[in-house]
Amino acid sequence: MTDIAVLSKHLQQRLQAALTPDERLVWVGQPIAQHYMKREAYQVRVVFAAMVVCGLLWIVGGLARTLILYGLDFDFLPLIGVPFLLIGVRGLRSPSDLKEQARFVVYAITSERVILLGGDDPEKIRLYRPAQLQQIERTEHAGGWGDLILETEHEYDGDSYTTNRYGMLGIAGVRRVHGLIAALAKTLPLAPNTPHASFQQCLITPDIGPLPDKLRQALRAEMAPDERLVWAAQPIPNSYLKRGLAEQSFFIVWTLFSLVLTGFLAPAMWASNRPGDIAPLMMLCVPLMFLSIGIYHLYQPFKMRKAALSVVHAITTGRALTIDASGPLVTRTYAPAGLVHADCIGGRDDSGDLLLEAASEVMSRSGNTLQRYGFLGIDEVRHVERLIGHLKQAPVRPSFLDKNWYSDHAL
Repeated sequence: MTDIAVLSKHLQQRLQAALTPDERLVWVGQPIAQHYMKREAYQVRVVFAAMVVCGLLWIVGGLARTLILYGLDFDFLPLIGVPFLLIGVRGLRSPSDLKEQARFVVYAITSERVILLGGDDPEKIRLYRPAQLQQIERTEHAGGWGDLILETEHEYDGDSYTTNRYGMLGIAGVRRVHGLIAALAKTLPLAPNTPHASFQQCLITPDIGPLPDKLRQALRAEMAPDERLVWAAQPIPNSYLKRGLAEQSFFIVWTLFSLVLTGFLAPAMWASNRPGDIAPLMMLCVPLMFLSIGIYHLYQPFKMRKAALSVVHAITTGRALTIDASGPLVTRTYAPAGLVHADCIGGRDDSGDLLLEAASEVMSRSGNTLQRYGFLGIDEVRHVERLIGHLKQAPVRPSFLDKNWYSDHAL
């Protein structure tokens, strides 16, 4: 929509104040309240649900123990689970602050930039000019709604990373809005570039590997009418498996230790002859919990391998993109100025990773590293790097006399 009359008077005034005199509105929207939910909110709800389950199990187990040992006599043990149950129920029943927050969030696309009003801070304004719109991540759900991530910030506090992602969350018609932003990004002046012979050859005979029907349709739906496909391929599944095993190597030792601990404690449970004695069972629950955590983490590399079968990397005449159809459709697009950070990490057999996003490579004491995206686990990585080399172009350096550019970057 482009009519700001649907907004409240306060939001209309804030949006009008953010516009320059010669700036024209192209699109205005707000999040869908029920979809304006961040992952942290779901994680908090999982914690409250776990508290409810633990509280119920404790109460039921305590009552069973009391009936077996003392009959109908009163015992304080079951009451210990009551606070956990009440806190969990309260957390699950409390209204989401994020849904209320969505009423005060406004997204706008103008002839010059993207404007985000509100969010965690109601008075916050974030502005994105074409130079900042060269890398976009789109998550599309059934029904056409989804998220557009325009900026990712990584903060390192000396021990771990905190990732903050900003953009348009929970909006309707996310694919159409993505197209409007991509059109705005194309207005960025770019320095001239020299065509590569390999790129010209692939224009004549596109290098496209075999793709599942689902990915082929998703790729076809992503292409613009004037866009031509140059290269497309899926990652090597075993490369995702190896990467996952390397990331989860700590849990191999964790799982083995949990198995040994469970083997030692299990006989103690069966050797107990006292009726109603739940101490051995409680002792066995701890290593079983550790074992379940280890098995969950060791399953992740195989899950990553399966997810690789639903990923396709592609290069067109105007951009590079990655489509992940393992869940909600996630599409990451890289316009020419968004490819200047491309970094090739090749293997011995000409396979490897072509990283397309810049990120710090700092390693913390806890082993945390920043996630980088791009063409991961692909074959003939050097050939693909040359194709990317044709597309990537640095933006023309802006003049310091450009007041609009300077004011945006001074915020």
